[in-house]
Amino acid sequence: MKKKNKKLEWYAFREDFNSNKLERVNVLGEWFVNDLFKRIKRDKIDNYEKLKEGIKSILMYYYWSKAEHEVLVTSLHHRPDKDEVFKIDIWYQLEPNLDRITEYVIKELDIEF
Repeated sequence: MKKKNKKLEWYAFREDFNSNKLERVNVLGEWFVNDLFKRIKRDKIDNYEKLKEGIKSILMYYYWSKAEHEVLVTSLHHRPDKDEVFKIDIWYQLEPNLDRITEYVIKELDIEF
């Protein structure tokens, strides 16, 4: 764990309420690296699965079911009487990629177990 000041980048979509536009946001900012290193030290994380759970916990805390991180998704040719509208948050976008995110974090931060 040599690169503590390394900048990580992983993007997800959310709505900017001020401009009413969809924007990409970096979900692994500097705060994430700081929180992760604190968790590694506190929980004595020493293997891949524990690290994955730690990353999952951090990302869920910040992005799961929070209105400021939710967007509505529907069909391009939406018909209000027939098509569903789905509300997704940033966590919904990150969860399927949790293994890739964990591998990326290990590689970029030079984490060794």
